[in-house]
Amino acid sequence: MENHFIISVKIVQGISLNPRWKSNMQVIQTDKGLYIDNIEGKQFGFFKDSAPGYSWSTVVGQQVSDIEIFYDHGYQWINKAS
Repeated sequence: MENHFIISVKIVQGISLNPRWKSNMQVIQTDKGLYIDNIEGKQFGFFKDSAPGYSWSTVVGQQVSDIEIFYDHGYQWINKAS
């Protein structure tokens, strides 16, 4: 598990990242790079390994622990263990 300092969060239309993604997505800027995640409560691919989308905007300006990074569909996904 990793620690990241959350710099900013932007909500974007999923289709702007992948033409098949209908739900909004979060783009999260951290001190270690740019990542994506589903909106809060939505699950992405790694069902057995990942938690549903986290409310990243609530932790902007904070160091967050228990983070895992997944690589899928050409993106780095940030995931906060529950």
